[in-house]
Amino acid sequence: MTEQPQPNPEPTQPEHRRSASRQHPTDLLKQAALVEFAAHGYEGASLQEIASKAGYTKANLLYHFGSKQGLFEQAVLEALGAFEELVDSLQDLDIGTEDRRLVGPFVDFLLQHRLAVHMFVNHRSTGAGEFIATRVDPIIERLVAALSEDDPDRALRIAIGLAGVTYCLANENIPGEARTQEPTRDELVDALTFISATRR
Repeated sequence: MTEQPQPNPEPTQPEHRRSASRQHPTDLLKQAALVEFAAHGYEGASLQEIASKAGYTKANLLYHFGSKQGLFEQAVLEALGAFEELVDSLQDLDIGTEDRRLVGPFVDFLLQHRLAVHMFVNHRSTGAGEFIATRVDPIIERLVAALSEDDPDRALRIAIGLAGVTYCLANENIPGEARTQEPTRDELVDALTFISATRR
């Protein structure tokens, strides 16, 4: 008996579409939210636009997060957790800030969570400001204390260095803005190491 031809299978989705389809709706919505918040600010971000970019409706978004504030808090939660873990890892290290083992992880955190850091730095006067002040500022204070070795001058240098590198990364190549040539990871580590190094 002649074998009958089988129906053609449905077209295979592109890899990025298949990968996205395996993600939970809340993850896709949070990713879209970070891009929208960074590009347009907390007040200017559109829930409808966020939902559309993630492939869902505004009703879906509100079902999962309840409000814009709820979405923002959940969108930056991963970055907050990573920041807290970073600071916790520094508590028991007995080495100076000039050691790249301390500076490198901080720069890596900034690079990995750039969009959330952009919100922490630039949107304190918006509806997200109270959340940022309540959740982010205490972690920053712990970070400076962990690296300062109870030396006020050292703490000041560290604060200046952290603020400078953070501001640089938080405002480079944000969605919706012209792309610029940004410092490399090693350049950022070198700069922060130099600024925060002990001077006798």
